[in-house]
Amino acid sequence: MTTSETEQKVPETVTVETRFGDIEFFWNKAIYMPVGLLGFAEHHAFGLANIPGSTLDQFKLYQSLTDANLSFIISPYNPDANIYSAEDIERALGSLAIPQEDMVILLVVTIRPSPSGTGIAMSVNLQAPIIIDTKRQVGWQHIMAHDKYPVQHDI
Repeated sequence: MTTSETEQKVPETVTVETRFGDIEFFWNKAIYMPVGLLGFAEHHAFGLANIPGSTLDQFKLYQSLTDANLSFIISPYNPDANIYSAEDIERALGSLAIPQEDMVILLVVTIRPSPSGTGIAMSVNLQAPIIIDTKRQVGWQHIMAHDKYPVQHDI
C-alpha cells in the first residue's frame, strides 16, 4: 500500500454520538492531549463543539473523539475576569512551553443539585484548568502550583 493510499483512507471527520446528539468533528481540528485528563489518561484526542440546541454560548462540549461516552462541559476562561494572577499564568505557560498569544484556558464545569434541593448549582475547576496551545492544537490539564484556586468555584 502506498503512502497516498494510506492517507486517502484516513477519514477527514468523525461523527460522535454524544449525549446531546450526533456531532461531526474534523480530525484536523482535534486537540491532542499527550497525557490525557486527570483520571482519563488513556484518552488523547478531543474535539471542541457548541452544545447543540443550547443558547448557553458560554459553555462548550469537550468531547473525546475515541470514546463517545467521555465528554465534559467546559467554559472558556475570560482573561478579563482576572481570576488567575499574571504570575500563575506565566508559570503555567513556561512549564508547558506555550507562547501567551497561542494560549486558551478551558475550565471544566461541574453541574450538581443545588444545596437547597431546588434547581442546579454549577462550578468550574480553577485548580486544574485545561490549557491549549492553539497553534499546535495540543493541550494539558495543568495543576496550579498552590491551592488558592478552588476545585469548585461557583458560577
